[in-house]
Amino acid sequence: MLDQAPCGFLSVRDDGVIEYANATLLTLLGWERAALQGQNIVAILPVASRIFYQTHVFPMLRVQGAVTEIYFSLRSRSGQDIPILANGVRRQCQGDAINDCVVIPIRQRIQYEDEILRAKKQAEAAIGAQKQAEATLKHQYERAVALGQITQHIRESLELTQIFAVAAQEVRQCLAADRVGIYRFTADETAGGNFVSEAVAPGVDSVMMAQVPHQGFGDHYRGIRHNAGTLAIRDIHEMRLLDEHNQLFNQFQVQASLVVPLQKGADLWGLIVIHQCSGPRYWQGVEVELVEDIAAQLAIAIHQADLVQRLQSELQERQRTEVRLTQLNAELQRATGLLDQMAHIDPLTQIANRRRFSERLGQEWARLRRDRLPLSLLLFDVDYFKCYNDTYGHQSGDDCLYAIAQAVQGVLGRPTDLLARYGGEEFAVILPNTIRQGAIAVARHIHQAIAALAISHSDSAVGSQITISLGISTLIPSQKLSSTVLIQQADQALYRAKRQGRNRSVVFDPTMLDPRPKSALPPLS
Repeated sequence: MLDQAPCGFLSVRDDGVIEYANATLLTLLGWERAALQGQNIVAILPVASRIFYQTHVFPMLRVQGAVTEIYFSLRSRSGQDIPILANGVRRQCQGDAINDCVVIPIRQRIQYEDEILRAKKQAEAAIGAQKQAEATLKHQYERAVALGQITQHIRESLELTQIFAVAAQEVRQCLAADRVGIYRFTADETAGGNFVSEAVAPGVDSVMMAQVPHQGFGDHYRGIRHNAGTLAIRDIHEMRLLDEHNQLFNQFQVQASLVVPLQKGADLWGLIVIHQCSGPRYWQGVEVELVEDIAAQLAIAIHQADLVQRLQSELQERQRTEVRLTQLNAELQRATGLLDQMAHIDPLTQIANRRRFSERLGQEWARLRRDRLPLSLLLFDVDYFKCYNDTYGHQSGDDCLYAIAQAVQGVLGRPTDLLARYGGEEFAVILPNTIRQGAIAVARHIHQAIAALAISHSDSAVGSQITISLGISTLIPSQKLSSTVLIQQADQALYRAKRQGRNRSVVFDPTMLDPRPKSALPPLS
């Protein structure tokens, strides 16, 4: 029966999961039942409708157990937004709350209403009983059509300016009035208000276009703020008006008026003001009812526009907050990166420090142990550096260490190679996946780069310029060994280079553990 119903039917759990959709709704949205059921309702809601569902529809279902004549949009699978009206009730099913909604497309509903009204009018006309009945039926039809058109604009648009313009024009045509205006009160009761929309008959002056304040009209209708009722005036001249108000009504040829309040919740937002300028007029009950019905529809539009404006403001504020958070996160990441860099960089030489050396050596040892590839380590320090400091001063000593670090850094050509300040005037070079001959070649280039600096050292026992002594060790990492062994071997080789006269490189071999003197690489000049 649900699948054969002309309107859509949708069942949704509290967590938003779609339990059931009938064939009519599936056809409207272009979904297959198996694909839609089990999806979250956000799959068929545009962004604005998602916010409206979460902040308005779903809370009303939970609190009141039902919603009536709610407007929002559904999104088809092809991406088309379909304005709909929905009525919903809440029920319990095996301990779970289910929200059942009947869904009718706006155009379909208006089409049905218009068809019903046309059929009713034709049937009444066929009876041809009394002219009064025909006149009454005409009024009812015009009222329904006007309501339908205004309701359609309200449902399809959230622009109050457009809605008010349509409403004013429809009311003027239905009532054959000379002037219809939408009047809005200001927040300050003493400041009156202004017309925000207007429709006038040909030959009738426009209040909005005239260079006169509208406050006098608001002062005249101020009593409505207190009794919140419709005011129908057959002849304006029978009213006791203040001189300035009487002058204003005379200026715009107002002979009769009908004023209906516009509510925004419990507050009076404004008025629908209807003027007859051709002469006094008796306002019929059906005319008053029509304007009151339109006022009720406009109250919905005012409420929805206000709600959307608040939601848009909240969304914009949330977006601004998210942008700011993104900026703060980026700043935090930059600061964290800077701190991380400072924690791993030697401030004097601007190369890796001892901490970074230890971390990288451990990482490369583990990696090359898995790959069973060689790892080489160079340890070197500046020959007779204490004498250099004593002779040239500590500032010159710092400049010398910086120059050496930058020169050696230029020698290393691979991103995986690492130069670090090991301590004082001592430096270390990690050479991953490098055999002994490759390490010896790097050591030779380091000696050449330092010699090219030509830094004077008059108190050196091995020459007139800064030189270094260097130890080389190469191992294939294994489970039985640790990286400490590699450091110890390079240190042993460095010690041997110093004992053999400095300004040279020595490669570690197991015989170095023997205290007897061994051969070394020839000195580098």
